[in-house]
Amino acid sequence: ATEDGETMASTSAEETEDAKRCSSMSTTTASAAAAATSSEQKPKGNLLEIVGVNILNASLKAPVIPLEDEGGESPTDDAVSSSCSSSGFYVGDDDSVQETEHQQEVAVDPPCLPCTKNTEEFQIKGPAEDAVTETTTNKPTADHRTGLIFEAGLHHFDRHNRFHKERPLRVTSVHEYLMKAKSSSDNENDGERTIFERCRLMGGEEEGDTKSPEELWLDNDDYLRVHLPGYMQRLDKISSCKCRDRIDVEAEQFKSIYFTPDSVREAKAAASSLCKLVSNVVSGDLDSGFAVIRPPGHHAEPGLAGGYCVINNVAVAASYAQEQLGVKKVLIVDWDVHHGNGTQKCFFDNPNVMYFSAHRYHGGNFFPFLQQGGPSSVGNGAGRGFNMNVGWNDKKMGDDEYLVVWEKLLMPVANEFNPDLVIVSAGFDAAHGDMGECDITPECFARLTRRLKTLANGKVVCALEGGYVRSVLCKCIESVLSSLLDANSDQKCQEELEKFHKNLGDREMLDCIHPSAAKSVRETITYHSEYWKCLKTESNDN
Repeated sequence: ATEDGETMASTSAEETEDAKRCSSMSTTTASAAAAATSSEQKPKGNLLEIVGVNILNASLKAPVIPLEDEGGESPTDDAVSSSCSSSGFYVGDDDSVQETEHQQEVAVDPPCLPCTKNTEEFQIKGPAEDAVTETTTNKPTADHRTGLIFEAGLHHFDRHNRFHKERPLRVTSVHEYLMKAKSSSDNENDGERTIFERCRLMGGEEEGDTKSPEELWLDNDDYLRVHLPGYMQRLDKISSCKCRDRIDVEAEQFKSIYFTPDSVREAKAAASSLCKLVSNVVSGDLDSGFAVIRPPGHHAEPGLAGGYCVINNVAVAASYAQEQLGVKKVLIVDWDVHHGNGTQKCFFDNPNVMYFSAHRYHGGNFFPFLQQGGPSSVGNGAGRGFNMNVGWNDKKMGDDEYLVVWEKLLMPVANEFNPDLVIVSAGFDAAHGDMGECDITPECFARLTRRLKTLANGKVVCALEGGYVRSVLCKCIESVLSSLLDANSDQKCQEELEKFHKNLGDREMLDCIHPSAAKSVRETITYHSEYWKCLKTESNDN
């Protein structure tokens, strides 16, 4: 007993020393990054008045969520920049804690989420009050036309790095935040309710499900429409393996992946949750929905895991909608800061699924480090023209650039494509203050969502991908949900468009944004002009 006590004390001392060392490293690196940033100036367009939002001020006004786990704090912008590797994927996390060679393997259970698989009462503590008993049950009413589903993947985490940025806390934090965030609505009655209360909470007994989570999963055929049989068999072997060392060896065969024995179960639960939400939207039981799920999926290719993604949630859901629900055409919009190489590969020759992505590209030198993320990747065979990439080759793309991409490129093509369903790979690592070094504000995400709601009779389903600074992530999801819930969304969208074009005047949109961004948009238009009538004139003008 004495020997064990000494060992525990020694380990605790090492961990304390590591924490101090990491804190010092983060502070030093952040200061260096701040000095470098102050000497750089990004050429700005003059669309801020069109957007109606001051990027910096709008972001600073967002309430900061207290990050109470492991004593973590929300990082400064400089600390965020320092934690992003030059290769484009993140080596740190939103607590500004770096992994060290002395870090011990973590065998503790991840934090518990009061998830949607049951409606038992649980305790919520207010900032300065005792615990109050509440219930998550949402009875469907006329107001509950937007579905909300959570899958935190509690048993999928990096055993070797408890501070890994892609961990269950991403989802649990959003869950807690939305339960307290007051609704912003023109309806004065809605303003008294939280976002959580206005949505219809999906899953569990509140939806009449009495089956176990495993029984609610998709069939194997639903995964095999997207993933190769050999790959799914490989994943099943990981699930049945009890040797952690062998599981680690398997994870090393992929790019930026970790596994636990339960990782595949959690990945299947995430994909199944999204498909359930899509099914309710397609049937008309819901107007729209948001699946706050993990692990993410858009980097998972037919035969490869990668980029924290095991099963391609959005690809599985799109195929499920077509094969099981009778949907003819699906538009997938990916606004994650990284290219969704997996989703692109799943539908590269499919003319009934259009994939659109705006992401950091840098000539293929940003994660996932593939040339196929550029504008020349238009699709193959019958699918030519239905794969559209806008690859940024510079940092700090923000509201102006994304609004112009939507109005100049995505919306004209999407209207011509005329989808029956829109699925959004909703990553928020391109948000101002997150790790992707871009500048999209929460209000801009809301506005992009409103534009998408004008398609497919408003049938829009969002699925969480990236987004790792929790104070930023929660605010962005809140903004998107507010747009999905807004009954006056169409009118507001029309007013925004009118103001946009009025302020634009005789100016060309592309002349009002970052020159590098304008060049990227022109390249995409050039490659796609032969496939879309709406782009032929644009190509000649450019």
